[in-house]
Amino acid sequence: MNRLTARGGAVAAVAGLALAFAAALPAQAASVTESQWLTDVAAVTGPAQTYIDSRAAANTSGAQQAIVLDIDNTSLETYFEGVGTSTPATPPVLALAKDAHAKGISVFFISARSNLFNTITKSNLTSVGYTVDGLYARTVAQMVTESVADFKTSQRKAIEANGYDIIANIGNNTTDLSGGYADTTYKLPDYDGLLD
Repeated sequence: MNRLTARGGAVAAVAGLALAFAAALPAQAASVTESQWLTDVAAVTGPAQTYIDSRAAANTSGAQQAIVLDIDNTSLETYFEGVGTSTPATPPVLALAKDAHAKGISVFFISARSNLFNTITKSNLTSVGYTVDGLYARTVAQMVTESVADFKTSQRKAIEANGYDIIANIGNNTTDLSGGYADTTYKLPDYDGLLD
């Protein structure tokens, strides 16, 4: 076997592995479009908004209610539009947040992002239409010592310790939702990790 034949065989083997890997991916994850994602997000936020509206209507005692939102691929269209200073809002999530805030429900954001970018992140969120009643992101030390799930849980615990009832927690990753400190959770699609 000469070098050219050996090299051709190696290229064919790599191409075969790439095709096998692509075939192993869920079809939806390998080919999801922004339009499909937004449709799938709306399928989750519709019932979430109905629930939040019912909780607001039943709040006759005037308790401080809140919702918690993840940012990337939840509140903002990060995967499809990129991370920047003006990443667009995810329309169904923005509509839900605006509706909740209009009903007197506070809107908090908890992100795995570094808190070094809080000014930029808050500016992006407000410029696309969100009201930001609180923004929680990780310190450098937390990024090193604490898992994303533990960080997000501790922040929800702190919000509740400040007298809020978190009636809904919405995110696209299980690390956004695990650990408690929310009455209910809503998971947006991540297509088996494609939109982490």
